[in-house]
Amino acid sequence: MSRIAVIGLGNVLMGDDSFGPHVAKLLDAWYEWPDDVEVVEMGTQGVELTPFVHDHEAIVVVSSIHDGSAPGTLRTLSRAEVLDPALPARTPSLRNSPYEPQIRNHVHKLEFVGGAPRDVWVVGASPSSIELIGGLTPAVRAALPGAVDAVLAILRGLGAIPRARDPRPDVRPWWETAKPA
Repeated sequence: MSRIAVIGLGNVLMGDDSFGPHVAKLLDAWYEWPDDVEVVEMGTQGVELTPFVHDHEAIVVVSSIHDGSAPGTLRTLSRAEVLDPALPARTPSLRNSPYEPQIRNHVHKLEFVGGAPRDVWVVGASPSSIELIGGLTPAVRAALPGAVDAVLAILRGLGAIPRARDPRPDVRPWWETAKPA
Protein backbone atom coordinates (compact mmCIF):
# COMPACT_ATOMS: atom_id res chain seq x y z
CA MET A 1 0.00 0.00 0.00
CA SER A 2 1.33 3.40 -0.95
CA ARG A 3 1.34 6.16 1.64
CA ILE A 4 0.73 8.92 -0.92
CA ALA A 5 -1.74 8.91 -3.82
CA VAL A 6 -1.76 11.40 -6.67
CA ILE A 7 -5.14 11.14 -8.38
CA GLY A 8 -5.95 12.72 -11.73
CA LEU A 9 -9.72 13.24 -12.03
CA GLY A 10 -11.74 14.30 -15.04
CA ASN A 11 -13.56 13.22 -18.16
CA VAL A 12 -10.93 12.78 -20.88
CA LEU A 13 -13.49 13.33 -23.64
CA MET A 14 -14.72 16.68 -22.32
CA GLY A 15 -12.02 19.20 -23.21
CA ASP A 16 -10.48 20.95 -20.22
CA ASP A 17 -12.18 18.54 -17.82
CA SER A 18 -9.32 16.20 -18.77
CA PHE A 19 -6.77 18.40 -16.99
CA GLY A 20 -6.32 15.99 -14.04
CA PRO A 21 -5.76 12.90 -16.21
CA HIS A 22 -3.29 14.85 -18.37
CA VAL A 23 -1.22 15.86 -15.34
CA ALA A 24 -1.28 12.27 -13.99
CA LYS A 25 -0.04 10.95 -17.35
CA LEU A 26 2.81 13.49 -17.39
CA LEU A 27 3.85 12.70 -13.82
CA ASP A 28 3.80 8.98 -14.54
CA ALA A 29 5.77 9.29 -17.78
CA TRP A 30 8.32 11.91 -16.72
CA TYR A 31 9.26 10.50 -13.30
CA GLU A 32 10.09 7.26 -11.53
CA TRP A 33 8.32 7.24 -8.18
CA PRO A 34 9.31 5.73 -4.84
CA ASP A 35 7.31 2.65 -3.91
CA ASP A 36 5.24 4.61 -1.41
CA VAL A 37 3.80 6.93 -4.09
CA GLU A 38 1.00 5.91 -6.43
CA VAL A 39 0.08 8.10 -9.42
CA VAL A 40 -3.26 7.18 -11.01
CA GLU A 41 -5.49 8.61 -13.70
CA MET A 42 -8.97 7.95 -12.36
CA GLY A 43 -11.12 9.51 -15.04
CA THR A 44 -14.63 10.17 -13.78
CA GLN A 45 -14.72 7.90 -10.76
CA GLY A 46 -17.27 8.92 -8.17
CA VAL A 47 -18.06 6.58 -5.32
CA GLU A 48 -15.35 4.26 -6.60
CA LEU A 49 -12.77 6.86 -5.56
CA THR A 50 -13.05 6.03 -1.85
CA PRO A 51 -10.69 3.00 -1.99
CA PHE A 52 -8.01 5.20 -3.56
CA VAL A 53 -8.33 7.73 -0.75
CA HIS A 54 -8.63 5.18 2.09
CA ASP A 55 -5.56 4.46 4.25
CA HIS A 56 -3.25 6.91 2.51
CA GLU A 57 -1.34 9.40 4.65
CA ALA A 58 -1.68 12.00 1.92
CA ILE A 59 -3.62 12.55 -1.28
CA VAL A 60 -3.07 15.07 -4.03
CA VAL A 61 -6.05 15.37 -6.35
CA VAL A 62 -5.56 17.04 -9.72
CA SER A 63 -8.72 18.27 -11.42
CA SER A 64 -10.31 21.15 -13.20
CA ILE A 65 -11.47 23.76 -10.70
CA HIS A 66 -14.56 25.72 -11.65
CA ASP A 67 -13.96 28.98 -9.83
CA GLY A 68 -14.63 31.56 -12.51
CA SER A 69 -10.96 32.46 -12.94
CA ALA A 70 -9.38 33.02 -16.32
CA PRO A 71 -8.89 29.74 -18.22
CA GLY A 72 -5.65 28.04 -17.21
CA THR A 73 -5.40 29.79 -13.84
CA LEU A 74 -3.76 27.36 -11.41
CA ARG A 75 -4.87 26.95 -7.82
CA THR A 76 -3.60 24.78 -5.02
CA LEU A 77 -6.11 24.13 -2.28
CA SER A 78 -5.04 22.97 1.16
CA ARG A 79 -6.85 20.44 3.32
CA ALA A 80 -8.53 23.28 5.23
CA GLU A 81 -9.85 24.82 2.01
CA VAL A 82 -11.10 21.48 0.70
CA LEU A 83 -12.67 20.19 3.94
CA ASP A 84 -13.74 23.16 6.05
CA PRO A 85 -17.57 23.35 6.03
CA ALA A 86 -17.37 27.10 6.71
CA LEU A 87 -15.69 27.67 3.37
CA PRO A 88 -18.10 26.28 0.74
CA ALA A 89 -19.15 29.71 -0.45
CA ARG A 90 -15.52 30.65 -1.12
CA THR A 91 -14.23 27.23 -2.12
CA PRO A 92 -14.47 26.51 -5.82
CA SER A 93 -16.32 23.51 -7.11
CA LEU A 94 -14.00 20.71 -8.18
CA ARG A 95 -16.57 19.36 -10.58
CA ASN A 96 -19.75 20.50 -12.25
CA SER A 97 -21.26 17.12 -12.98
CA PRO A 98 -23.60 14.65 -11.30
CA TYR A 99 -21.17 11.72 -11.37
CA GLU A 100 -18.42 13.21 -9.22
CA PRO A 101 -19.02 13.59 -5.50
CA GLN A 102 -16.65 16.10 -4.02
CA ILE A 103 -13.38 15.03 -2.46
CA ARG A 104 -14.66 16.61 0.75
CA ASN A 105 -17.38 13.94 0.98
CA HIS A 106 -14.92 11.07 0.58
CA VAL A 107 -12.53 12.38 3.22
CA HIS A 108 -15.31 13.18 5.69
CA LYS A 109 -16.75 9.68 5.23
CA LEU A 110 -13.34 8.16 5.96
CA GLU A 111 -12.89 10.41 8.99
CA PHE A 112 -16.09 8.87 10.31
CA VAL A 113 -15.22 5.20 9.60
CA GLY A 114 -11.42 5.44 9.80
CA GLY A 115 -8.65 5.58 7.23
CA ALA A 116 -8.87 9.24 6.17
CA PRO A 117 -5.72 10.88 4.79
CA ARG A 118 -3.99 13.31 7.12
CA ASP A 119 -2.88 15.55 4.28
CA VAL A 120 -5.14 16.57 1.40
CA TRP A 121 -4.39 18.90 -1.49
CA VAL A 122 -6.12 19.74 -4.73
CA VAL A 123 -4.16 21.17 -7.65
CA GLY A 124 -6.29 22.43 -10.48
CA ALA A 125 -6.78 24.77 -13.39
CA SER A 126 -9.81 26.80 -14.32
CA PRO A 127 -11.30 25.38 -17.53
CA SER A 128 -12.21 27.24 -20.69
CA SER A 129 -14.36 24.55 -22.29
CA ILE A 130 -15.85 21.35 -20.93
CA GLU A 131 -17.47 20.38 -24.20
CA LEU A 132 -16.88 17.25 -26.24
CA ILE A 133 -13.81 18.65 -28.04
CA GLY A 134 -11.30 15.85 -27.47
CA GLY A 135 -8.42 17.82 -26.00
CA LEU A 136 -7.31 20.67 -23.82
CA THR A 137 -7.72 24.26 -24.90
CA PRO A 138 -4.43 26.17 -25.38
CA ALA A 139 -4.79 28.14 -22.12
CA VAL A 140 -5.28 25.02 -20.03
CA ARG A 141 -2.59 23.06 -21.91
CA ALA A 142 -0.17 25.88 -21.04
CA ALA A 143 -0.94 25.29 -17.34
CA LEU A 144 0.24 21.64 -17.41
CA PRO A 145 3.94 22.31 -16.53
CA GLY A 146 2.95 24.56 -13.63
CA ALA A 147 0.59 21.91 -12.30
CA VAL A 148 3.32 19.25 -12.52
CA ASP A 149 5.63 21.59 -10.58
CA ALA A 150 2.94 22.25 -7.95
CA VAL A 151 2.39 18.52 -7.40
CA LEU A 152 6.15 17.91 -7.22
CA ALA A 153 6.53 20.66 -4.60
CA ILE A 154 3.81 19.10 -2.44
CA LEU A 155 5.34 15.63 -2.74
CA ARG A 156 8.85 16.84 -2.01
CA GLY A 157 7.45 18.45 1.15
CA LEU A 158 6.23 14.97 2.11
CA GLY A 159 9.66 13.47 1.46
CA ALA A 160 8.62 11.77 -1.79
CA ILE A 161 11.41 12.54 -4.22
CA PRO A 162 10.92 11.18 -7.74
CA ARG A 163 13.71 10.51 -10.20
CA ALA A 164 13.32 12.34 -13.51
CA ARG A 165 13.45 10.17 -16.60
CA ASP A 166 16.13 11.23 -19.05
CA PRO A 167 15.33 11.83 -21.78
CA ARG A 168 11.86 13.01 -20.87
CA PRO A 169 9.43 11.01 -23.01
CA ASP A 170 6.88 12.70 -25.24
CA VAL A 171 3.43 12.04 -23.78
CA ARG A 172 0.41 11.63 -26.00
CA PRO A 173 -2.57 10.35 -24.02
CA TRP A 174 -4.73 7.77 -25.74
CA TRP A 175 -7.72 10.12 -25.77
CA GLU A 176 -6.04 12.76 -27.90
CA THR A 177 -6.46 12.30 -31.62
CA ALA A 178 -3.80 14.78 -32.70
CA LYS A 179 -0.34 15.49 -31.35
CA PRO A 180 -0.41 18.50 -28.97
CA ALA A 181 0.99 21.76 -30.34
